[in-house]
Amino acid sequence: MFPLPTIVNATAADLVSTSQEFDAVIAVYPSVNQELFSAFGSLSAHSVIDKDFGSTLALVPDQKVAGGRLILAPTGSLHKDSDDVRKFQEITKAAIKRARSAGAVAPVLHFPMKIEDNNEDYSRYVEVSILGALSACFDPIDVREHYEKIGKDNYSIQKIGVVAHGVDVTPKRIAFVEAVEIGRRVAKDLGSPNCERMTPIKFTEYVENCFKSKPDIKLTVIKDIDVIEKEYPLLHAVARCSLSVPRHFPRVVKLEYESDDPSKVKEHLYFVGKGVTYDTGGADVKAGGIMRGMSRDKCGAAAVAGFMATVAELKPKHVNVTAILGLVRNSIGSNSYVSDEVIYSRAGLRVLVGNTDAEGRMVMTDPLSECRERVLADRKAGVNIPVRFFTVATLTGHAVRAYGPYGICLDNGPARKAGISNRIQAGGHIFGDPFEISTLRREDYAYVTPGSVAEDVVQANDKASSATPRGHQYPMAFMAIASGLSNHGLDKEKKDQIAYTHVDIAGSAEEFSSVGFSLCEVTGNPVPAFAATFLL
Repeated sequence: MFPLPTIVNATAADLVSTSQEFDAVIAVYPSVNQELFSAFGSLSAHSVIDKDFGSTLALVPDQKVAGGRLILAPTGSLHKDSDDVRKFQEITKAAIKRARSAGAVAPVLHFPMKIEDNNEDYSRYVEVSILGALSACFDPIDVREHYEKIGKDNYSIQKIGVVAHGVDVTPKRIAFVEAVEIGRRVAKDLGSPNCERMTPIKFTEYVENCFKSKPDIKLTVIKDIDVIEKEYPLLHAVARCSLSVPRHFPRVVKLEYESDDPSKVKEHLYFVGKGVTYDTGGADVKAGGIMRGMSRDKCGAAAVAGFMATVAELKPKHVNVTAILGLVRNSIGSNSYVSDEVIYSRAGLRVLVGNTDAEGRMVMTDPLSECRERVLADRKAGVNIPVRFFTVATLTGHAVRAYGPYGICLDNGPARKAGISNRIQAGGHIFGDPFEISTLRREDYAYVTPGSVAEDVVQANDKASSATPRGHQYPMAFMAIASGLSNHGLDKEKKDQIAYTHVDIAGSAEEFSSVGFSLCEVTGNPVPAFAATFLL
């Protein structure tokens, strides 16, 4: 797998030149003031000759600090309406990169000034800073494999110390950050590589290897194509063209966690992840260059697998978690599924295909229906734990057009009443993984209403989502109907309702900007938001 730097709660003694444990000090602070000068007296002389000193990232030689390296890492303003905790994440990531380039292997993050206790927006700024630092010293699996191939030493940070004025950096807090980072790294390992390095089969092999030493997670892999066709007919339709290439065969992976103390379980989370390892668009091919980057269309399943890795580390007692990953390649060829086909879903509804590039909703609908069947069986058996359903996907370009670099949550009626999207937004906000809340409305159901007795629901129109009104909302309506979940809304008795939240991470699964013509860096989101929401 991957090495994780050791995170330790350091002390003031670790900041000085006599330290044998650390070789750089990274001072993280909002702005230059007397407190900073008191912590590092050598800075005063610099400020006399440079009025802008300390306002940008800088390495200052200082023989009084550990390793002789003092890295100034200012966050800038924390009090404007648009400021949030990501400022800590961004500056610590940049500072660790600077420390690495300077030759440090064991830096200390030092927070000489405490953020106000009454500012909830920054209640987890230390944890978010550590996550920022950890992201700077990680290379995904394809990069690590390349280094191994060419015999390059994968030089990285070995240890990170934390000294936070006025904050108790407890082992429990460190363990939580480490668990989130493990999940985030799994998500990056699965989401980053090209489509041949991470085919459905290789994606599955990685997941099997990841969880083989995790006895708390039950792993099931469905490989039989006939079983997939019978149990997940919509997913199979997307994968149909790939069946001429054995290495591209589809997989369905199930990961299940149960608390060891059933009396403490407050909710059962069901996640369905979209794992389209490459999306050509199918017969409705992505033309004009928009196919580029579609090796990242597996980031929904990658994030769900990553979240399960975090669950495996933390072993929470208050939740049960079930995840189903739909892993396919949407290929082009004579056996492609095509527009105008009518395909029965697992729930028995006739789906009129409108656009083969709307494959993500096809991949997730039948696993979503399976989750519904499980819950109904449990309820019949007398199990009445509150359930929360989630589909997680890089689903639509419209999500990026509407909200830019942010994840989006949409609730059905029961989920809205339970405040699920609000919880995710709040959790993501304090952990540097922000979300926007969108709304499912009557128009979204109207768009997919059948106009003929030959079908029960329409999958899509013939245009890209970004060119379609409500292009990121109506796919949820389709999945709710085609999976049978629309029969479990607010119009039913409370005992028959099922809370369902769709999570579109098309904007947040990757950094919003790239270098030159390269692909953007995969973020590992929404693992931090999910962990903060459901596991804290």
